[in-house]
Amino acid sequence: MSIHIFWPDEQDLRQRGFDRVAHVPCFFDGEWQYLRDPSTYVIERALLDWTPTAKGKRGANRMPTKLSLQAYAESLSNFLEWAELRGVDWKNANYAQHLLGGYQKEMSQGSWSTKGKGLAPSTINARVQEACNFLSWAALRGIREEFMVPTTTHYVQVRSATDSHGHRGQQVESRVGKVRLDPKTLRLPTDVETKKWLQAVLIKRGATKALMVELIIKTAVRREEAAAWRLDTLPERIEDWHVIGEQVEATIKFGTKGQDFGEDHGDKIGPARIIWMPLELANRVHEYRRGPRFAARAKWAKAAPTKAEQRARAAKPSPHLFISESTGERITAKTLYEAWTGVGNLPFDGWSPHAGRHYWACKTLLTLSKKRADLIAAKVDKLPIDWITSNALSDIQQVIKPQLGHIDMATTERYLQWVARIYASGETQLQYAEYLDDLEYKNAEVRTDHG
Repeated sequence: MSIHIFWPDEQDLRQRGFDRVAHVPCFFDGEWQYLRDPSTYVIERALLDWTPTAKGKRGANRMPTKLSLQAYAESLSNFLEWAELRGVDWKNANYAQHLLGGYQKEMSQGSWSTKGKGLAPSTINARVQEACNFLSWAALRGIREEFMVPTTTHYVQVRSATDSHGHRGQQVESRVGKVRLDPKTLRLPTDVETKKWLQAVLIKRGATKALMVELIIKTAVRREEAAAWRLDTLPERIEDWHVIGEQVEATIKFGTKGQDFGEDHGDKIGPARIIWMPLELANRVHEYRRGPRFAARAKWAKAAPTKAEQRARAAKPSPHLFISESTGERITAKTLYEAWTGVGNLPFDGWSPHAGRHYWACKTLLTLSKKRADLIAAKVDKLPIDWITSNALSDIQQVIKPQLGHIDMATTERYLQWVARIYASGETQLQYAEYLDDLEYKNAEVRTDHG
């Protein structure tokens, strides 16, 4: 059995008077029969008529974004498909036997996985939690018997990246049987690894996607933010640029995380955030906007079979900066992800646009550490580690966090551990740091050789 997630035509539903649910997906079975219960569940999640923490009462949380609704729907459809194929009636399923002993166990072992390998703990936990949410909702609505999820309570030390009051205890409740997350050690690519990978992106996916990749690793924007980058995100007149040193300011609000302020040309309008980009990158983005993008757009319009369609294409609004050379349409976040991960020569498994954000953060921390050492005329590898990490924490608060948009304490700790490991390991690691600093020049060589 397959479960189909169907996204309706929003404009059509709004014209019919269904504004509140026009953005919400629904479910159909393999014969395209409407699945009322899971569809109603997602609607209630979308409208905050039910939230997992509200115990059936109208929640006070923020409205979930489209990406959140997609995550709910994909996790739930996966569980429903498993239940159908395993002959489990979800209306009678219980936590211990079916959720833990069946669904979670099969994902862990790889028997419920397209590749036949155990899934990541974070994926397993998200899917099982969404199944529990759905079954709890169904019990509250009288669709099934009560569904009990055993939980355990413990205290954790919590501190934000900007908290100056030390660690604070917080009571946390989690379900029994949750898969323990694997400890993560931050890894970044070396100069040689990055050069090979950038060459592959440039040669196999083209100059436009290669420029988008550079935008991520040099500004730490998310792939959704890169795909939603507009013609005027960077002011169209150089005279209007706000330049400080070798950095240029830009304000992004399309595709950003956080509160949802509506939609524009297929992009979520989120909270605005100021970022800084290297001047050399800003100049190349500007040149792309004036040259290759204009040529690609004109070529696409001219390729239409009739004069009328050519005029229609030329008149069609196109606010996005990055467009496909072949189709003239915007390059989506999904296409960008495929260009990043699908060309081969990846530095290592797990090198993704999100890892590119970590790359920018750590490279920036290294640069700031070296500048600070230069000011006091000291060799950075001879400075006390606690001095380096305490200053790095300040850099995270003042520089890294505003650029990334948010940063939790766990990520902060990973950055600090990475910086400490670099400098504690001596000359070999410092040479590695220099590789990262040289990346801009290596990228220039790649563009010269293959551009």
